[in-house]
Amino acid sequence: MQSETGKEQEESRDLKKVNISKDTATTKQDMPEVTPEAKKKAAEAKSRGDDAFKQKDYLMAVDAYTQAIDFDPTDATLLSNRSLCWIRMGQADHALADAKACRALRPDWPKACYREGAALRLLQKFDEAANSFYEGVTLDPENKELVNAFREAVEAGRKFHGADQQKS
Repeated sequence: MQSETGKEQEESRDLKKVNISKDTATTKQDMPEVTPEAKKKAAEAKSRGDDAFKQKDYLMAVDAYTQAIDFDPTDATLLSNRSLCWIRMGQADHALADAKACRALRPDWPKACYREGAALRLLQKFDEAANSFYEGVTLDPENKELVNAFREAVEAGRKFHGADQQKS
């Protein structure tokens, strides 16, 4: 059995093998028309990603979602799913890039706001995280998960800034 540290080091090495574009955010106007065959291949890759995610094999899921995104870059769900995988692996910068690209594709989707907030929270950017969660709450006021995430981000920000002030 592999130690947690050894597993993390292996995942870190493997992350370098996954080809992720730094600038994943593109506008809808820049999006190519996706053929039915490409959509089918994207769905197959997404299914592999979903299976890997259920097995908690986040690196394999990232790889599958990346393949799906290559086939269908217009599907915000794929970016959202990959963002969650990055979050689970502690890769906040990658998670944020995918969340921002997801929001660019679907700006009125509360889950995209949630993913962005979660990535920002992981980066300890609590004010920005709270703003993202709040934007999600304005889109879906009944969403308890977003409401709770907003409250938690505000509270974490207060504690974080309070700790900073005590150090000064």
